[in-house]
Amino acid sequence: MQSSPSPSAYLLPIKLQPSNVRPLAFRILSKKHGLNLNTDALSVLTDAISLNFGVEWKGLPSQNFLEEIAKIWKLEDRGLFIDADGLKQILNDMKKDKNEPSKAHKSDTIVDEIKQVELVNVEEEEEEIINWQDYCKVILPNQQPQSIFDRHKKQFTIIHKPLNQESIFTNLHENLPAKINSLSNQYHLILDRLSRNENFQKVPNFSFSSININPDIINEITPIKNVLGRDRQRFLLFGYLSKNPINGSYILEDSTDYIELNLKQATKAPGLFYCEGMYLLIDGIYSASGGSLNQHQGYIGGCLYVSNIGHPPGERRDKEWEAYGNLDFLGIHRQMAPITGEKTTKISRKLKKKLVNCERSLNHKLVIVGSELHLDQPMIMKALKKFFNKLELSIIEDGLEPLALVLIGSFTSIPLSSTNSSITNVTNSEIYKSNIDNLSKLLSNYPNIIQNIKKLILIPGKNDPWQSTFSLGSSCINYLPQIGVPRVFTNRLEKILPKGVLELGWNPTRINYLSQEIVIIKDDFMNKFKRNDIIFDSDLEFEKQQLEKELDPNKIKNLAQTKTNGHLPSKIKQARKLVKTLLDQGNLQPFSKNLKLINSQYDFCLRVEPLPNVLIMLDSTFDNFELSYNGCRVINIISGITNKKLTYIEYQPGSKLVEFKEIYL
Repeated sequence: MQSSPSPSAYLLPIKLQPSNVRPLAFRILSKKHGLNLNTDALSVLTDAISLNFGVEWKGLPSQNFLEEIAKIWKLEDRGLFIDADGLKQILNDMKKDKNEPSKAHKSDTIVDEIKQVELVNVEEEEEEIINWQDYCKVILPNQQPQSIFDRHKKQFTIIHKPLNQESIFTNLHENLPAKINSLSNQYHLILDRLSRNENFQKVPNFSFSSININPDIINEITPIKNVLGRDRQRFLLFGYLSKNPINGSYILEDSTDYIELNLKQATKAPGLFYCEGMYLLIDGIYSASGGSLNQHQGYIGGCLYVSNIGHPPGERRDKEWEAYGNLDFLGIHRQMAPITGEKTTKISRKLKKKLVNCERSLNHKLVIVGSELHLDQPMIMKALKKFFNKLELSIIEDGLEPLALVLIGSFTSIPLSSTNSSITNVTNSEIYKSNIDNLSKLLSNYPNIIQNIKKLILIPGKNDPWQSTFSLGSSCINYLPQIGVPRVFTNRLEKILPKGVLELGWNPTRINYLSQEIVIIKDDFMNKFKRNDIIFDSDLEFEKQQLEKELDPNKIKNLAQTKTNGHLPSKIKQARKLVKTLLDQGNLQPFSKNLKLINSQYDFCLRVEPLPNVLIMLDSTFDNFELSYNGCRVINIISGITNKKLTYIEYQPGSKLVEFKEIYL
């Protein structure tokens, strides 16, 4: 029997109203897929359905069309809210994906294109089957290719030559050039991101407040050297915030010059932390005679009286990744591609789709146990025994396929330190090794875990060797990146596992799984941000107003009249504040270098620009949370043992589902 033609092959377009399409869109996009469509996106969707389906817009083809949009939106991890720009991009991508050479036929509708692309993908999969193990790798900082941003070419240079691990112990004076290049590299990288933002283009007039209030008004960033001499004029500056060592005043520095800041009248954009060492946008009025530095001989810079201060806006992962040519920043695809002599490898859209399809066909899960697993404490060993029992049963009964099991240090409650007695040194090392051996002995009782896990990853903490021998477990003296647990302590653990399963990860560590980049880092982020957050006069005024409200005798009446719609718990607000600050800065350590020792030769391993697919933070000072921001899923896990229960997560890359789980002791 010959199939009937598509309705859109002979039906003329009609003019629908958004109110007509809303019930259909709600039933498929919202009720079935949990997505929310805003007003502008509904108008775009209405036009697309009107054009392609005519009077049959309620039929099965249009419903399949909405199903495909929902699948692509969730596949690209664009969040729960469908906006007009994102929807237009998906519709354009669906048109571009058509592989038919002839495009002159009337039947070439979007639905036809989707079917054709699906057929092509099936044929390609039959021609070449992807082995997922070729695209699954744990990448340590000394194995990760160095990515250096060229500010002239506006592009990255990828150097695949690995750094010598011994260079992490180099002296500070040898790291000085790397530190200077690191600051310059980060500055120009964020500046390039701003140049792609339509709100920061060259026009005569601007308003800083328009960045958040009215996106139609465009802003121009002025180099600091061009500000000098233009007294009483308003400027928008971008640069590195620090303190002047002479008098302790705040200064802003860019690639051209620096200028003193007066923050007494400054108002900061809400929902963000502001610390020394961050790259910020500053809006204010320049005074050639103002500032305390004018009293010093040789300084003619004046002062900027700041009105508003904010962070550079972030950019979606897919947009940023495409802006830099779809480069392979982790070096995974280079080893799969033929040797061409090129320094960089690009990932084609066709290959990425194959990898995504492969992800969805697999049922792998990444299992991560909370941090501070002190193996010298009986309660921890008891908790791990219960955890291994549950994991073993899940593998046998539920068919769980653990992609990797990640255990987070510190693996001892007492820092492994050196003393004057050589006998004591040996004893400390032997105690630490015996703790790891006890873990090996416990794990050997679970053959299904040993046979089925693809990777067992150990991430070090502040008490683990060899860093603890000089830091004594102090987070202030700890440096990043931190080398993994020495292999001399893990001989027995390595013997019970299949070859290549044990990975002695660094802090941070990256995992490449098919199309996804997963970053794991352990640090006390929330405490560090709160301790170093700059307190403005406007903050003190706000606190004063809040206190007056608390003391108001009509407080109960005011609360009853106040609308509580959209109220968010304080913990969620704090989590959003933390995530937005980190990702907008594009670095996992956006602080002044005196707050954390950083080996600048490895600054690229702390960069999160372009954003990874998943960022797993192991901040034991804050609560569990899961958030999505600009296409990056951010997860935090608390300490392994809290309130007599073991906390861990299971992340399934294929469905991007995160589950927080607990085992009561």
